[in-house]
Amino acid sequence: MMYEADMNSQAQGAKTESVSGMVSGEITLAMREQIAEKKNQLQKTHKRRVFVIAVKGWESDEKPLYIAYFVQPNLMQFSQYMSFMQKDIVQANQMLARNVFVDGDKELIDNEDLFLYGLMPQLSSIIDSRDGELVNL
Repeated sequence: MMYEADMNSQAQGAKTESVSGMVSGEITLAMREQIAEKKNQLQKTHKRRVFVIAVKGWESDEKPLYIAYFVQPNLMQFSQYMSFMQKDIVQANQMLARNVFVDGDKELIDNEDLFLYGLMPQLSSIIDSRDGELVNL
């Protein structure tokens, strides 16, 4: 699940361990408020758009839910990502995740299963473009 910056109730909770009210990997209203607070705090600190990615754990995982905070990549990070994309998509995504990770459950990057099947499919949201159009006069 991807939670964007403009969703106040989803952005700022602390790490999953400190989030209370968890029911079988579902995000409660109280957790959403904590996530929103944490996200707002990180946006002020990093002065860039912050994205929150939540991944449900499987029964064999240590946690029922993993939450991580990422900033939108800067020009250098984006350029490096695009360069690596031509060679190895998985490595490019992992490098991007490491470069823009700012807080939360680092297991989403370090654990192969969590990364490949949880985090990686959501990373494209971090490279989101702004709405724009070419105006022909």
